[in-house]
Amino acid sequence: MIRISSQQIFTGGINRLQDLNVNLNQTQEQVSTGKRVNRPSDDPVAAARILKLDQEVGRIETYQRNVGLAENRLQLEESSLDSMVDIIQRVRELTVQAGNGSLTANDRQSISAELKQRLQELASQANTQDSAGSYIFSGFQGETPAFAKNINGDWVYQGDEGQRKLEIDDGVNVAISDHGKDLFVNVPAGGPTFFTEVGPNVGSGARISSGVVLDPEQVAGASPTDYLVTIEQDASQTSGFRYDIRDKNDPAGPVLESGEYVSGGSIRYQGMQFEVSGAGDGDEFLINTSEKQSIFRTIEKLIYGLDNLPKQPEAGAITSFAPAVGDVLEINQAVFTFDGSEDLADLAALINDSDDESLAGIEARVESGELKLISSGKEISIDATGMAAGELQTSGARFDNINVGPLVADPVAEANFLSTQATYDQLIGDSLANLDNAQESILRTQTEIGGRMNQLESTGKFLENSSLYAKDLRSQLQDVDYAEAISNLSFQSFVLQAAQQSFAQTSQLSLFDRL
Repeated sequence: MIRISSQQIFTGGINRLQDLNVNLNQTQEQVSTGKRVNRPSDDPVAAARILKLDQEVGRIETYQRNVGLAENRLQLEESSLDSMVDIIQRVRELTVQAGNGSLTANDRQSISAELKQRLQELASQANTQDSAGSYIFSGFQGETPAFAKNINGDWVYQGDEGQRKLEIDDGVNVAISDHGKDLFVNVPAGGPTFFTEVGPNVGSGARISSGVVLDPEQVAGASPTDYLVTIEQDASQTSGFRYDIRDKNDPAGPVLESGEYVSGGSIRYQGMQFEVSGAGDGDEFLINTSEKQSIFRTIEKLIYGLDNLPKQPEAGAITSFAPAVGDVLEINQAVFTFDGSEDLADLAALINDSDDESLAGIEARVESGELKLISSGKEISIDATGMAAGELQTSGARFDNINVGPLVADPVAEANFLSTQATYDQLIGDSLANLDNAQESILRTQTEIGGRMNQLESTGKFLENSSLYAKDLRSQLQDVDYAEAISNLSFQSFVLQAAQQSFAQTSQLSLFDRL
């Protein structure tokens, strides 16, 4: 016989009520949170799988944020490049206008003024910043503007060659930037060129101009040598200073070219012309030959040409002419022999009346006591080696002027002349070629950006599908079935209520009632 005490009846009833209440509370929690598994103890196996799926969803969401960030960054870069293409196209239109032979000096100055504005706009676009304030074309140097003016007032690149990348999926990285050196600086030039720099030791505020190419063949022959221009005191010079040109890699080596330094005066060497102003003793300047030219240098050289190269056919002048009997002078391939009685007017007549094809397109005029040599673009070469006893002096030569005569200690007998019109036309042609190359460089980068945007779009769709799949699996494991949960809640409430009523009646029973 089993003996059941009153204490056992009470204890069993209370335990049963507590179990029913726990189940009811658990169901109520599921309904209120919408989750079937609220703690690992609810379903250990499902909880472990839910944890892994939470991590997977978090990873996917991180990559989705990276995709959005990359899209915003590339859209900003593409917008900036679109604006730059428009600016370059306008600069190209102005360059074509500048080549018009009917323009007056005021017209050229107006074009130069607009080019300066366009150059400023181009620099502003190259220094575009993202929402975080980083300069998008500075490589890894995001806190530094990509381009800034140096002491000459020329725009130079200040960033590095880094390319920022962002991970958009496991093992998948996409470039979100392009550095300005590759985009705007390393642009193939239409012909041999050079760029100038102020040396690091210059503290006097001296400047050197952008310069212009006078003879592409000579510049090509000089490349890839770079040169060092040093200003030195020299009491033998009228100005008190001279310039020395040496190989940049051999600064203590032999002087390749030397001459009187006059502030702002043109210096010509190896087919290059530039000006140094405000320099003092010991100041150094760099001349770097190159086959590439930045878009900024192209516009700066074009502005230099508009401001400093008059579009006129005058090539040079013979300032003094006194031949001796039997002297011979060669101009291009035409040879003239003199009897000693000729003057500048006679020489002009000989040149103009010559049938030699090498003098076609060349005209000689006597003006203000000088014989002006006029050429529409043809180079003029004069060889006075045959003037052994006579006298001849020139001005306006591309490099050294002729100076021969009985009393000349160090005669120069050969010189080349080229009209500024030919140099100017060459500058226009080179500028157009350089602008086209710059546009091509930008368009090539825009094409690459388009490819990256396509990659981001496809990766974004893949991540979205992966996220939906992972969330669906997690929902199946974690989310509660409301219909089932509410039904269980009603049933459990009914059972608990019945148990409470039953316990209330049972708890009143006692053996003492039967005695």
